[in-house]
Amino acid sequence: MVYDLIILGSGESGTGAALLAKHVGISVLVSDSGHIPAKYKAELSAAGIPMEEGGHTESIVLQAKYIVKSPGIPEKAPLIKKLRAQN
Repeated sequence: MVYDLIILGSGESGTGAALLAKHVGISVLVSDSGHIPAKYKAELSAAGIPMEEGGHTESIVLQAKYIVKSPGIPEKAPLIKKLRAQN
C-alpha cells in the first residue's frame, strides 16, 4: 500500500499527528526504528492506524506522498538522505 503520510517516530507528537491525519481522512502509517511505547501503541491501535517498530520499511517509506520526521532523527540518517534526494 502507498500511504499519503508516513510519520517517522512514535512519540507524543508523532502519535498526535497520526491521529489528526486519520481524523481528516489521510492514509497514515507510523514507523519507528525503536520500540513504540505501550501508551501510544494503544492509541494508534484504537484508531486503526497501522504501525511498525524496530525499523523502517524503506520500500514503503520512500513511496509515501509526505513524511513527518521526528526532530530526534538526524538529517544524516541514510533513510533521510534518500528521502531528501528524491525531494
